[in-house]
Amino acid sequence: MTREKDENKSWTFKDVYELLLKESQVPTLMYIPQDTYQEIALTVARLRGYVLEGIEAKIRDRMTELISKSAQLLLELRYQKLMEEQDRESLQSSISSEVSTLDYSKLTDEEKYIIDSTLDFKKRKSTILTATISGRQKILESISSNIRSKQVVVRFMKPMDQFIGIDMTKYGPFEQEDVAILPFENARSLIDSGKVTEINLI
Repeated sequence: MTREKDENKSWTFKDVYELLLKESQVPTLMYIPQDTYQEIALTVARLRGYVLEGIEAKIRDRMTELISKSAQLLLELRYQKLMEEQDRESLQSSISSEVSTLDYSKLTDEEKYIIDSTLDFKKRKSTILTATISGRQKILESISSNIRSKQVVVRFMKPMDQFIGIDMTKYGPFEQEDVAILPFENARSLIDSGKVTEINLI
């Protein structure tokens, strides 16, 4: 599925809705334009950039909301199909020697970014299970050591007093917008509480 590239024309709500509608009407992943999410982001940015007042501002906000919600539904629907397709492949490979492969050409780069993380999650889960039921304690000890030493780069959303990390090191105090490298466990706790946000270095 391709779409003519027009630098002067943003996607409309109709464009996004039609894509969502077509995706919902077929059981497997559709081919969609590689720049789908980038084009939607560009449209949202342009809409938000319009300085309007009164009823026009309300229309702009409503259009932005509809496009954003449609984009969310599209991504979630395609992700659900992707997970179902992977589950079918896993089942197929477990009951036969035939190995089917996912058609990555149907995915946008952003979706490949998501699936890369998902595959890593499944691989790690399998590693833990295999090591446990095979009695490979050394592998589990190594994994435990790695996660304890893992550090995360975070940005503080609000000021915070000094605290002792899980590694018994003093951290802080911190001001809002400060950036720090914290032990994984401390970072996750602060991220979950909304006090910091993780900075991805990729």
